[in-house]
Amino acid sequence: MKKRLTDLSLKIKTTIQPLFISRKLNEDLKFREVKPAIVNQQCLVYQFQCNLCDAGYVGYTRSHLHERVDGHKQKSSSICKHYLSKHNLDVPPLLSEQFHVLKEMLFIRKLKPSLNVQADSIRAKVFT
Repeated sequence: MKKRLTDLSLKIKTTIQPLFISRKLNEDLKFREVKPAIVNQQCLVYQFQCNLCDAGYVGYTRSHLHERVDGHKQKSSSICKHYLSKHNLDVPPLLSEQFHVLKEMLFIRKLKPSLNVQADSIRAKVFT
């Protein structure tokens, strides 16, 4: 349609522009999953606090926090191992509610979280 109007404008030597341009229907009907703001954040330092004891974990992720929380549900994760060994339970379904975003990378060293097992999580780079 736009090309036809341009061609007609050239023939009659008058600018013709449409008064209304409709949006594509899929723009109005896109499904958007609503997630709490915390899980959409990325490149952050986060803290996990077990809801059954005082065990904690502090980590850094470049991915979205909800993706990292899913990673902590895997059997190889220290958080999953904690629930299995200390509480004889599977990871709770609402695990993400036990994660909080921290402001500083230095919290990893300061808090000395008991569930952190990787040495490189202590030596994480601090970006200023």
